[in-house]
Amino acid sequence: METKVDRVSLQLLLGNPVVCLRNKSKSVFTACRRLKQGATQVLSWTDERTKVLADLKKLQPADRLSLYASLIRLNSALFESVRGWDAWLRNPPFMETFSQEELNEIFTSFKEVTTKFLEEDIKWTGKKEQGPLKVAKNEKVEGERRYA
Repeated sequence: METKVDRVSLQLLLGNPVVCLRNKSKSVFTACRRLKQGATQVLSWTDERTKVLADLKKLQPADRLSLYASLIRLNSALFESVRGWDAWLRNPPFMETFSQEELNEIFTSFKEVTTKFLEEDIKWTGKKEQGPLKVAKNEKVEGERRYA
């Protein structure tokens, strides 16, 4: 029996559209996304993430709009990675392929990244919870709009 990744790759090679369904495979997500972008070849998950990482390292936003767009790209990259890890962690047979030493290494690394991320989350969310939202001078909050 062929795997879902094999079917996606086969359909891509044949030039057929692929319906992207939720799946626990990082490769399927990547293949579906690359297909939507008009890719001519399917990169492995690692190759795709390496390319994204290189692109993120090159980001140098110069103004408010590019800062906003860059934050979206950073968040999307993080989300895709977390989604992939979540799929792996919910798959006990796959997780059994890691040794205890590897799991310890992953845990230590993830704990450091997660605590740093949550500290930033608490810091910035806390700032917005403590004060009123800043609204551009020409905009009014929905409740302040007046209708004729």
